[in-house]
Amino acid sequence: MNDIKKRIEFLRKEIDKHNVLYYGKSAPIISDFDYDILVKELESLENKSQSPVDKKSPTQKVGGALSSSFEQVKHLSPMLSLDNTYSSDDVYKWYKRTAKNIDTKDSFDCVIEPKIDGVSVSLVYENGILKIGATRGDGDTGEDITENIKTISDIPQKLSLPISMDIFELRGEVFIDKKGFELINAAAANSSEQKFANPRNAASGSLRQKNSKVTAKRKLKFFVHSFGKILVGKEKQNTAKKDLFGFEVKKNGEGFFNQHYGFLEFCKSLGFNLQKDIFISKSFDDISKTIETMTKERDNLPYEIDGLVIKVNNQIYQTSLGYTNKSPRWAIAYKFAAKQAETKLIEIRIQVGRTGIVTPLAVLEPVAVGGVMISRATLHNFNEIERLNINTGDMVLIERAGDVIPKIVKVSKKNSKGFFKPPAICPSCKSGLVKEKDDDAAYRCINPDCPAQFKRHLLHFVSRNAMDIDGFGEAVIDQLLAKGKLKILADIYHLSFEDLLELEFFAKKKTNNLLNAINNSKDRTLSRLLFALGIRHIGDKSAETIAQTFKNIDALFNADVDDFLKIHDIGETLSISLTNFFKEPKTKETIDALIKVGVNTVEPETNLSSKIFSQKSFVLTGKLSMWTRQEASIIIKANGGKVLDAISSKTDFVLAGENAGSKLDKAKALGIKIIDEREFKEMINEK
Repeated sequence: MNDIKKRIEFLRKEIDKHNVLYYGKSAPIISDFDYDILVKELESLENKSQSPVDKKSPTQKVGGALSSSFEQVKHLSPMLSLDNTYSSDDVYKWYKRTAKNIDTKDSFDCVIEPKIDGVSVSLVYENGILKIGATRGDGDTGEDITENIKTISDIPQKLSLPISMDIFELRGEVFIDKKGFELINAAAANSSEQKFANPRNAASGSLRQKNSKVTAKRKLKFFVHSFGKILVGKEKQNTAKKDLFGFEVKKNGEGFFNQHYGFLEFCKSLGFNLQKDIFISKSFDDISKTIETMTKERDNLPYEIDGLVIKVNNQIYQTSLGYTNKSPRWAIAYKFAAKQAETKLIEIRIQVGRTGIVTPLAVLEPVAVGGVMISRATLHNFNEIERLNINTGDMVLIERAGDVIPKIVKVSKKNSKGFFKPPAICPSCKSGLVKEKDDDAAYRCINPDCPAQFKRHLLHFVSRNAMDIDGFGEAVIDQLLAKGKLKILADIYHLSFEDLLELEFFAKKKTNNLLNAINNSKDRTLSRLLFALGIRHIGDKSAETIAQTFKNIDALFNADVDDFLKIHDIGETLSISLTNFFKEPKTKETIDALIKVGVNTVEPETNLSSKIFSQKSFVLTGKLSMWTRQEASIIIKANGGKVLDAISSKTDFVLAGENAGSKLDKAKALGIKIIDEREFKEMINEK
């Protein structure tokens, strides 16, 4: 029993980790199939265990953790997830069980919709006007992404409702089609942004942009898939028409549709788009045939689908079937099996990251998997290579499950002896590799002059959350490295008009834009510089905390482990990493060179002694022009104030920039003091 408990605890932590990566960061590292296997195993073990299931277990929750970057909004009714299966036999069992529970010997109608691989959202209209767009979140509470939702042309902002409704809520899927996904990644290749692994990640990342103008450029699309809630005031009930696509109004003012398909048709009449491949089944044979047809046709669709959703059409049946704690009993998702193919492993190539960690990559004989030519696959780490017993020359089975980066499932034919051993030297600089103490599967090159590390360091340095040099992407860096123009970070600031003009696709305007972006980056805060330097284990939040504490770069050079440990949220690992970094002679050379070209190495000077914002709380909204949001937050905190993500009656000030959106409306309704940047500047007496 103890072994079962240990496995349950491991699975809960592992699934929670993957939930954060999938829902919170839009960056899953395993396929849907592998994730579902973990969940099914956990459910099975929890059922075997004699102890009550912990309510915090991922088997008892919907979705993932809510992001602190957005205001939270309570759903009018829970947004549940779907039970899913990869087996048509399980669908048959669900169908028979459903027929028994609704007490019908005859077959019943089901609606079958392709399962779009996107992001579920809720739309709430008040008297026909779009008021709230929210993510599913944890099922009960979602993230308020209204301003980003309003950029999607498929979503009407005003409805011409044939029935007077106080509230009309519907749910659907936001997604990016295949063509749009290719365009996004093509644009990312020419900038400092990282490519998305699949369209679902691209859609999720786009919806969570703080700047709605970025979201608007992503060309998101939307399909309706579910009914949410309707509220009709009692005085308006007598004006409600019946039999409009099966719509009726209850006496208590809540409305419903007699049929799910009728609801979809009603939404179509309001201007929403529906998928073309929606089917009505009259029997399980119909369902089975549709599964067979859509499995073959999925690659011909203009957007990615990962399965089919099968729903009982009759709403009265839906009501009688009810729900479990996280799923409706009247629906099931059939998910397509992973796309697999056999091919030859040509080479195991070693890649070097910006922190020196080396990772193996499988180079394959090109093969088509689900309509896509695959020539590369992830191997994760060297423990995985040993587990697979894999080496160059072996025939391997690869798969694309959930359209995540392809992975090797197993060796199908062993043509080599033994497995590939970790290299002893770095493939880039030929220095010796060191095995990491805290990770027995990781090896690292500790040579600070390693060329491969330097390229990735450059990409990180110019990225949006670091020095934010727009237009300085991988293609630009590759050309400048090849021409010998970049040997240290400070060389970025020595680039001339002529250096950039001779690059491919560069004309006068593009050259001037990049030069301006480079020059503007000199004024970034110390916290941005610390993050840009790529110090091991130091993220943007911890960089901000460190910069606020030490104020300037000289203080960091004079600090030791004990000094760093005194900082809230900075533990032993980060303290050691910081101390080692600032003791390196190479670090001093790098910083001195950056200072020489004019890069800022201090936090913004504010009226620290006055603590003018003591006991005051701020919410920032809209695009600021004088500062970034991070910089304005630093100023507020340095002057004793707090920066909150959501507006409440306890908020003292709302600092509003351009396109402030729904937070501004809420602030006005609550009578909260709204200030612009000019007023904020006057408050901090900044000259």
